[in-house]
Amino acid sequence: MTAAAPGGAGGAAHMTPDATIEFRRLAAGDLPALYLWLAKPHVVKWYAPAPSSYAEVVARYGPRTVEASAVRSHVVVRDGMAIGYAQHYDVREFPDFARALGGGEGIAAMDLLIGEEAHVGKGLGPCVIRRYAGEVVFGDRSIAACVAGAPEGHAAGIRAFEKAGFRRWKSVRLDGMPPECVLRLERTEIR
Repeated sequence: MTAAAPGGAGGAAHMTPDATIEFRRLAAGDLPALYLWLAKPHVVKWYAPAPSSYAEVVARYGPRTVEASAVRSHVVVRDGMAIGYAQHYDVREFPDFARALGGGEGIAAMDLLIGEEAHVGKGLGPCVIRRYAGEVVFGDRSIAACVAGAPEGHAAGIRAFEKAGFRRWKSVRLDGMPPECVLRLERTEIR
C-alpha cells in the first residue's frame, strides 16, 4: 500500500482546492489512462512498479471495475478531467496486512495516485486525500478508521496525508518490502 500524491514543493504554484474534485467508479474505459499513469516516473517511484503491458493492467484492475470487488476503485476527477486513481478496501480482506496492523475490524485502507503531472506538486494531494476519505471511505458507516501507507522515504506523500488530517501511526514491513509509514485517520476526526 503506497501513495503517490505529493504535497506542494517550495515555491510551486498551488492549485486552489475546491468543490470540483469528484470521484467516480473505475470503468473498463478508464484502463488505458490508468495504464499510462502507472508508467509515469513519479508514480513508479512511489506507487508501484510500471506494468509490463496493458494486458497486465487489464488483468489486475479490470476485476476492480465490478461492484463486488473487494478493492473499490475510483477515478479522481478535477474540473471534468480524469487526473488520478484512488482505491480503498476493508483490511480484513487482506489478512497479512490486517495482521501487520494488529487487527482490521472497522479499518479501511486507501491508496491513491495523481497521474496527470500538471496536478502533481501543487498542493492538490491533501484535498483529494481528505475528500476521498471523508466522502468515499467513510461513506461506509461500518468503517471507524482509514489508514494509508507511504514508503518511509516518501516525505512528500507522508506530508500530504498529514495535511489531510492523518497522523503517523506505525511502521510496517510486508513480504520483504521496504518499511512503510502507516498513517491513520479516525471517523471522528472528519469534520
